[in-house]
Amino acid sequence: LRRITRWPTAIDTEPSWTADGMSLIFTSDRPGKPQIYRIGLERLLPERLTWEGDYNARARLLPNGRHLVYVHRRERVYHIAWQDLERGTVRVLTQTSLDESPSLSPNGAMMIYATQDLGRGILAVVSIDNGFRYLLPEAAGDVREPAWSPFIDVLSGGR
Repeated sequence: LRRITRWPTAIDTEPSWTADGMSLIFTSDRPGKPQIYRIGLERLLPERLTWEGDYNARARLLPNGRHLVYVHRRERVYHIAWQDLERGTVRVLTQTSLDESPSLSPNGAMMIYATQDLGRGILAVVSIDNGFRYLLPEAAGDVREPAWSPFIDVLSGGR
């Protein structure tokens, strides 16, 4: 076991591996509010990835390793944003105001996330490429923390 981040007053959370296994993406409040960072396991020098918005957290890398999605707050409204890591381009993917918990499909084409509708927690899906969105029907109760199974072919019987 080895400690990777060393910032005395920061809370570093929500780590996830890059595709090559040589770096971690994580959330840190070292600038005063949560932002997304990448740290290589050899040099251990964190690089801040997010600069737009006053809250960026819960990053998930797309399978291509060049883009990520994350919870993004601007003007007190929470959305899910997509970012090109090479260019720094940020695009908001969701239109509702309390969006959280992004989970990517195994091929990175779709994202499921939790949001609110008429005061209830529901799930919604959005296409990463064209922004097509739909809500998943739920008969009762609040739903949160969706996860896309990497074994969808097994679960669906290969259909």
